[in-house]
Amino acid sequence: MVAKVSFKIILTYIFLTGLLQAKERVIPINQARSFVNDVVKNMNYFRIEFDDRALSLSETDNGNMIFTLPINSRRNNFEEVIILSYGCIGRAIKYQLDKAVKDGKKVIVPSIVTIECYIPMGRNNTYLVSSLNNKILVQFVDGTITAEQIWREINNTFESSTHFPMTSRTPEIFMTDVDFENMISARIALEGKNSPNLSTILSLATKASWVPGLEGQIEGMLVDHLRENHLVLMTDVMGTKPTESQMIRIGKQFFFHVQKPVDEITATHTKDSLRYVWKGNTYPEALDKYYIDYRLKHGL
Repeated sequence: MVAKVSFKIILTYIFLTGLLQAKERVIPINQARSFVNDVVKNMNYFRIEFDDRALSLSETDNGNMIFTLPINSRRNNFEEVIILSYGCIGRAIKYQLDKAVKDGKKVIVPSIVTIECYIPMGRNNTYLVSSLNNKILVQFVDGTITAEQIWREINNTFESSTHFPMTSRTPEIFMTDVDFENMISARIALEGKNSPNLSTILSLATKASWVPGLEGQIEGMLVDHLRENHLVLMTDVMGTKPTESQMIRIGKQFFFHVQKPVDEITATHTKDSLRYVWKGNTYPEALDKYYIDYRLKHGL
């Protein structure tokens, strides 16, 4: 048992130090004790086996806070255990952010969540490592996205090894400002609710969940809309032209947000803005100026 725990600690260390391009620094767990306690409570409720001594917090040079949690599964239930674990963490993130808005106090929650799953499979056993945006986890626990949808997101980030998690590359999510992307996607969705140019797409979005294949088509339409109508705005706000992968990530979040009522999108954008400002940033003036001019132009 001691050897197993030690191996997991070494495993986590290797994974963190392997992400050299992200230039991570370790953050003491005590700085986010309230969040971590919520995670532990949720994990214990579902009786998921994990090592609380090996979990860790770190921060990249672009301000992303990463929470890493090593878990164990049986050979035939790793999908369920991984999804449940992400759900437990998502519930803790949502609770902390709701509490922050209610109490008017700053909280520490991760931008990115990484799960390292140990599976007793094969001669040397198997490790699956995946990383998700915190916003996807919150959307999962509040019912915005389904278990099937979050599993697709998890699959897209999987790295695996029979010895150690793969550390030969830095996952792209670590190299972008996740909190900024979340904030701008919610703001564009909030403004888009009043846009006459989106009326057809918004009408289709209400049918996306029960018309096969429609969801993917609408996501593509929204990405095209962002590219055609908001590329200059995002370039001004970001300081550089957004990459295609950034456009797709923001477009997907836009798709989820824009289906919500205005008050829910407003609450989401408030939380995203708080997280962005808590990192020492200033809310982008270009966002406000763009939409003031836009509303005047279209008489909204």
